[in-house]
Amino acid sequence: MVSFSSATIANILSVGVNSLLVAFKLAIGFFTGSISLIADGFDSILDLVTATFAGVGEKISKKPADSSHPFGHQKFQLVFSIAIALTLFISSYFIASEAIERLLNPEPIPFDKLYLILIVAIVSFVGKIAMSINLFRIGKKINSVVIIANAKNYRTDAFSSIFVIIAVVGSYFSIGWLDPVCAFIIVGLMIFTGFEIIKVSIPDLLDKGAPQEVLDKLTETALSHPKVKEVHIVRLRTILGYYTGNFHILVDPQMTIFKAHEVSEEVKQDLEREGIFRELMIHLEPFTPEESLEGKS
Repeated sequence: MVSFSSATIANILSVGVNSLLVAFKLAIGFFTGSISLIADGFDSILDLVTATFAGVGEKISKKPADSSHPFGHQKFQLVFSIAIALTLFISSYFIASEAIERLLNPEPIPFDKLYLILIVAIVSFVGKIAMSINLFRIGKKINSVVIIANAKNYRTDAFSSIFVIIAVVGSYFSIGWLDPVCAFIIVGLMIFTGFEIIKVSIPDLLDKGAPQEVLDKLTETALSHPKVKEVHIVRLRTILGYYTGNFHILVDPQMTIFKAHEVSEEVKQDLEREGIFRELMIHLEPFTPEESLEGKS
């Protein structure tokens, strides 16, 4: 029997749900002439693209380290997350252009077609909220930045459906300009989501350093080992919710290499049990006045 990972199941669901919603929204959108529903439909096309990005990014990021990527492939998640954001920005431009055209040349939606738009919008809202909650749960469980980015995009699309409902109400009361205005709001939500994704992804991609409290935690944990005399030159970077890097520990200069190595492994294990540190490299030094920061001071 074939076994699928949580990420694979999430992406299969994303593609399946979005394929149905795209067909549903665009068919009714073009039939009724609702620009807000058409915008929502194109947003769902984006979700198909982002689900593909999420699947490919997740698969590549899980590949083990090799000669071409000796530190692993985790950052591919960040690259694909940024690709999702850029896709949102590009599509926002085209939807906004159509909304401007419709605002300048309004086309009222026939009353007998409003109920179709309302049904589509409600179905879309419920489906998107369910998918967003599911993807957030899976993304946090497996610590996948790209799946969480996809979940945020679903959340935005769910709120987009609310504005489609508002546009329907406006059309019912002959407020023709409300449909393109709601399309503009949907575009704004898409742009906001894109910036939110970039805000999370860029710092890790640029090897942002760890905050002071994390550095203090590492030093405190390492110094709790009875054989560690001093900790210095701590260099950490963030990657997908964890901290990795290197630092120096000073031990008794009379200690054998074998014993010093044991100490460094014990310190590494103590730190990784904290749950926020991974793949740390520890440099061993003798605790002498020449090497000690205390001695130098």
